[in-house]
Amino acid sequence: MTVLGVNTGRRDRAALESLVLEVVPDPLLFCTHPVRDGHAHHAASVELVPEAAERAAQAFLARGATVALADELRGPAEHARGAALALAAHRRTGRAVRFPGQHLLRGTLTVEQALATGAVDRIESLGGPLPPGTLLVTHDFVRPVFREGELVLEVTPAAKGVIPFELEHQDICGH
Repeated sequence: MTVLGVNTGRRDRAALESLVLEVVPDPLLFCTHPVRDGHAHHAASVELVPEAAERAAQAFLARGATVALADELRGPAEHARGAALALAAHRRTGRAVRFPGQHLLRGTLTVEQALATGAVDRIESLGGPLPPGTLLVTHDFVRPVFREGELVLEVTPAAKGVIPFELEHQDICGH
């Protein structure tokens, strides 16, 4: 597999996600990474089959992005550090937008069933330990995070069981 680090300097994470999925509609793994160098924004790491890497890199470059691929950086210099950081963070840290087995984490499952899919390594609750029979209500939207190479789904207590900490349509207070 080949991994690209992609940085456009975008603060809007949803816009970055949209751009990446426009260029690579079916990535093997796609993560976003906060970049706190200069102005805060988000960069992406995209894992894809080797045959698609050069075409994807060219498409990102045509849209003004900087692309990091192995030891090579192409594109605007102001975005080079973020692209390199995203590439280096791939599968170690970051928020998974697309990942293997994601389709298995739909609807309502027990924590035990969710872990048995192999899509995530751990499920952590902000409310403390979770018994295996705890219901996980995904609302068909999960965004686990990589922590030290493990894919962790963060959840929070809800009326019945737990829900993913990040919701698809959430209101941010004060904005």
